[in-house]
Amino acid sequence: MTAISPRIAAELADLVYQIKRPTKSGDFRIDSSPDVYRSFTFDLSEGPVSGSSGGFLGLFQKTTGFAMIGRGKGFYEGHIVVAIRGTHSSHDWLTNGNVGLSVGLSGSSVHSGFNDTFESMRPVLDRVLTPHIRGSKFKPIHCVGHSLGGALASLTADWIRIRFDRPVNLYTFGAPRVGLSGFARKTSFGVDRIYRCTHGADPVPKVPLWPFIHAPLDGSEYRLDNDRGISIAAHSMNRNSTPGYRNTANSDDGQTLQKMSQGFLNSPVRLSYQNRHQASFSGYWADKISAALITLLKDAGYYSAIIAQAGIGTTLTFYDLVARTLEDIAKASTRFAEQTAGLLGHMLVFAGKVAVQVVNLTYQFIKWVFDQTTSELYRSVKQALDRN
Repeated sequence: MTAISPRIAAELADLVYQIKRPTKSGDFRIDSSPDVYRSFTFDLSEGPVSGSSGGFLGLFQKTTGFAMIGRGKGFYEGHIVVAIRGTHSSHDWLTNGNVGLSVGLSGSSVHSGFNDTFESMRPVLDRVLTPHIRGSKFKPIHCVGHSLGGALASLTADWIRIRFDRPVNLYTFGAPRVGLSGFARKTSFGVDRIYRCTHGADPVPKVPLWPFIHAPLDGSEYRLDNDRGISIAAHSMNRNSTPGYRNTANSDDGQTLQKMSQGFLNSPVRLSYQNRHQASFSGYWADKISAALITLLKDAGYYSAIIAQAGIGTTLTFYDLVARTLEDIAKASTRFAEQTAGLLGHMLVFAGKVAVQVVNLTYQFIKWVFDQTTSELYRSVKQALDRN
């Protein structure tokens, strides 16, 4: 099935930010690039698809333009594209480690903040998309977005698959994780093509933390640069920024992109306390520490019970449960105590607490280590979103 090029996908993900506010004359316009102009036509005469984001418990939400729908022309005749913007401000839906869950349209657990924004958009998406789809049978629908826009594009692609039973492609740039394993599984097998594009030092694709996971299930992504560590600049979409996803997604053929997968995500990882100083504040170690936690829970026979609790409550209560479970695991045997100490030691170095020694394995200490680790990662995410 024909996909749009990485270059056009990135330009769409950037251009859609222009619809957040109307012009002084009250209308909406986009300064389209030549590639996009030759490929898709956007009718904004009635305004963009609006959505609500931010706020707490439904209060202080802001409703602004979130998405634009285009009809293909030329080579893309009959195609439809849904481009969804991210956010310019760091609302609590992504910068707070205390993440709530809700049930998405496919029956799977997803991030409640993302789902609320998507649901605010869905009635208009349905009304606008339906006549477009009736006039272009069997042609693909492309869902595109950066940051929060990538999360919303994932939910949109899943909904289109259910609502219209049409082939759908998904293109995301620097997108966070959207749901738990059930959602990732349904997206992996329901969406025709997934182009999850990242920068090596972008912190946003590392949150929310496990048990949230990315689709595809194999952990694969299209890495657009080889940077390491964590850099707030790496999340930028704009061509005028470095690296900027519009600069790095400069290919006219998706087959030329570098597809990679962190092999340890599906393999056992056991960390030695003596080797903790090998860790660093980087995306690589964020993933490896998550894999080590999963391995420890599986080794001790607690993984299934923990996962069963994942869809209940929030990540705050979930990681409270994980900390209590690790205390019990560490008491079970010397082997598990050493494995737990190795995990915590690497987490402390990741969080910049190099001088802190793991001298006890109580619930209070384990929970403190988790708090320090998540706080450091979410701090960098907030800075990246504020800069974007």
